[in-house]
Amino acid sequence: MQSLEAMEIKWQKTPPGPDGQLQDFTATSRNGIDIGRVYQIDSGPDLGLWFWTFLLGHSQFRMTDVSGVQRSRPNAAQQVARAYQRYLGTAGSDGGGLSRIPVITTANSNGKPPCP
Repeated sequence: MQSLEAMEIKWQKTPPGPDGQLQDFTATSRNGIDIGRVYQIDSGPDLGLWFWTFLLGHSQFRMTDVSGVQRSRPNAAQQVARAYQRYLGTAGSDGGGLSRIPVITTANSNGKPPCP
């Protein structure tokens, strides 16, 4: 399994939507797929806390921790990274991102997908 430091996650400010959330950030994988989001809760009993959610996976994987509330933005971002790490290490048949299809190498191939 990849270490949290080895995973490439890019954080950027989420474009404002109809709710006008000011402290809202989206996590993107190195291939440009949105993988998670964190935002500061601006009302209610959780005012000031940070909500996090992981966006990928299905069925069995989604029964694990894929969202929650943390006291700080770094802690919420770390939860997204941990969910991504679990996703990358979970078989596709269990709703994760680990492919069950082996990479086939040929004389004209280096075994890597054609697109970065």
